[in-house]
Amino acid sequence: MKKTLPVLIFLGASTSFITACTSTQVGTATGAAAGAGLGYAVSGGDALGTAIGAGAGALIGNSIGQSEDEERYYNGGYNYYY
Repeated sequence: MKKTLPVLIFLGASTSFITACTSTQVGTATGAAAGAGLGYAVSGGDALGTAIGAGAGALIGNSIGQSEDEERYYNGGYNYYY
């Protein structure tokens, strides 16, 4: 229980902070975390494999998040993209 409470507090705080991010930023962070986990598992814990997985995941997550942002702006009637 002593280790669980700080983890739950951290997850709750990070969830509330991520609500201010765009879909691109959320996609990049989520992709990097998922890619790092996958890279760690595939490489057997090697640091290089984890870093490569995080980089690849961030690129893929960024691309998905950016397309979601574009779709949201164009479907909302706004004719600009930033």
